[in-house]
Amino acid sequence: MNKVAITLTTVALMTGAHALAEEPAKAPDAKQEKKICKSEKLTGSLTRVRRICMTKTEWDKLAEGTNRDIDALARDANQVEAVRHSSST
Repeated sequence: MNKVAITLTTVALMTGAHALAEEPAKAPDAKQEKKICKSEKLTGSLTRVRRICMTKTEWDKLAEGTNRDIDALARDANQVEAVRHSSST
């Protein structure tokens, strides 16, 4: 279970970085959204944390991309299991 959590966290971070990199530059006169900061524990450390600050829109995009990637991983896992099951019978 712990390996699954680590994998999902890695996918989430990779997706978030990718989604944020694709965002077009905002107009300077656009209303500035308030930043929301969250602390994330670093893998392999009991005490170290990384603070991540993004706007609500950015957090929503990150969550959407993460959910999409998790769904894709689940579909792929189900397909692999179906292939294993059909080849063993």
